[in-house]
Amino acid sequence: MSKPTFNPKRHVSWSCLSSWEWNKDEWYDKYVLGNRTPPSAAMLFGNVVGESFATDKPMVKDIITHSHMEYKLTANLGDITLLGYVDTYCPKTKSMREYKTSQSMKRWSQKSTNEHGQITMYALMLHLQDKVHPDDLTIHLDHIPTITKQDFTVALKEPITVNSYKTVRTMGDILRFAAYIQKTHKEMCKYVPT
Repeated sequence: MSKPTFNPKRHVSWSCLSSWEWNKDEWYDKYVLGNRTPPSAAMLFGNVVGESFATDKPMVKDIITHSHMEYKLTANLGDITLLGYVDTYCPKTKSMREYKTSQSMKRWSQKSTNEHGQITMYALMLHLQDKVHPDDLTIHLDHIPTITKQDFTVALKEPITVNSYKTVRTMGDILRFAAYIQKTHKEMCKYVPT
């Protein structure tokens, strides 16, 4: 009996792409077989922090938000359906921000922000969905440092700070990323673990 393969009609998200790059067998287990690993404490805490920004009691006092929280992006790249959610976006000013919580102060920098594929993917999707030229976007990534306490719970590092990095994407960037998605999607559809 042949092993199941990736459904070509299934949407492709940033998490799907990054999982593929990280470990193809783990990607197969999650996105083909549907075996979901429980999120880590750090991931759960990051979600709590992000969700608080859409309320009148944000966990980070000086965080910048835009008119839309969790702005939904759906777009077709040929036969491939893309799905994503920008943490916060303003269609009027074409401003987007991504929030990242991390214990590692080395995880986010100007360089890693400039190279971060999720931002490039969202710039591509904004172009496909809303016809926004990447040169017109104002993009920031906000890193909020966290710690793991002695009881193994995750908390914001005191004093609470936000390390904000402004970045840009060009039409060339999003066209190259579109080609990368198309190439990767073909590989996904053919992949069967040995």
